[in-house]
Formats: sequence, structure tokens, C-alpha cells
Amino acid sequence: MAFEEFQRKRTHSGEPAVSISSYGNFILNSATIAKFFQGKKYVKVYWDAEQRKIGIKPMKTQDLYSYRLNLSPKGGVGSFSGTAFFKTYGIPYNKTRSIEATWNEKEGLLELKVD
Repeated sequence: MAFEEFQRKRTHSGEPAVSISSYGNFILNSATIAKFFQGKKYVKVYWDAEQRKIGIKPMKTQDLYSYRLNLSPKGGVGSFSGTAFFKTYGIPYNKTRSIEATWNEKEGLLELKVD
């Protein structure tokens, strides 16, 4: 039996998702960027304590409480620091995990349900 070479190729998720990294960053996948953050350079972050949801609002311009959205060189993936946010609300970020994201049309933000 002959060996077949594995040729690593990136896979792209078809559904919007956000990862919380063990370094305390939010990482928005390519589907999230393409659907909701195209042309946006900043984000604002919100917390709903009752429902344990994080809200991420795309912003065109910067203000006092916004974070800069850092895009990968090809613009497919975005990230921003969440360390202060996670510490303030007691959200663990000791291991990287992916969270399904849903768009809240009424509020104009991406929602993440935190376990």
C-alpha cells in the first residue's frame, strides 16, 4: 500500500462564528467579516448579564469606547483585544473556543451566547 501525501489546505467555515482565544482576543471568522463587518474598521462590545450574551457592533468610525478591528492581510479574518472585557465580566478565556454567532437585526450587532 502506498502513502498519499496530505496537502494542507485551509478550510473556511460557512457560518458566522467568533472565537475567544486563550490570549484574550475575539477572532471573527471569514463568514462573519463578509456578512456583517465589511468596510468596518472598529467595533463596540456589549454585555447582557441576564442572558449571558456578548454583543459586537460594527462601527465605521472610532469613538472613546470602540476597539480597532484588525483584519488579516487578505481581509478574511478579524480580531480585537477582549482581555479587559473578559476580566470585567468574569468570562473565562483560559482556552480557545468557538462560539456560534447570530445577527440581531434590531440592535445591529452580532450576538454570542456564553455558557
